[in-house]
Amino acid sequence: MDGVPINGPRGRLMRVRAKRKSNRGLTIIEVMLSLALFGVAVTTFTAAYLNIINAIAAIHVDQAYEQDMSMIRLDAFSSVSVEDLEEGGEVFTGSHGEASWRVEYEPTLVADLFRVSLLVEIFDKEKDEMKEVEEVHYLTRPTWSDPVERAELRAETRDRLLAKQSGLE
Repeated sequence: MDGVPINGPRGRLMRVRAKRKSNRGLTIIEVMLSLALFGVAVTTFTAAYLNIINAIAAIHVDQAYEQDMSMIRLDAFSSVSVEDLEEGGEVFTGSHGEASWRVEYEPTLVADLFRVSLLVEIFDKEKDEMKEVEEVHYLTRPTWSDPVERAELRAETRDRLLAKQSGLE
């Protein structure tokens, strides 16, 4: 180095600058790796975005229909007596006009638990005709049970539980 002292503060500064100049750019391998990593990230984020869009489209439900069915369920399952339930009923819905419902029920092996099939005839706007919808629910209704049958079912359930606890079954 012409006229520049090797030792001293100015010499150190020149050596640091010389080292920086030699490490200035990126190699072709580093550039290719960064481009590949960027491509993978873009592909992953795009796939995730498309999955979210597809999931939203798949779970899109007809809110008016669901609200009408909820109102029909409320009307049907709020019946206290079995006689009212067996008669069925008609409900004027907000979006689908008048709908009629009827219920078929059967007791289960558990006291006061009933398997209830709700059969609804409701107007389908898309097909412009009435359609029948069936939903199955399990309801606990002590007022629907016969007291004698309830006592027998509770005794059978108690015996089954005791047998399981003692290891006999």
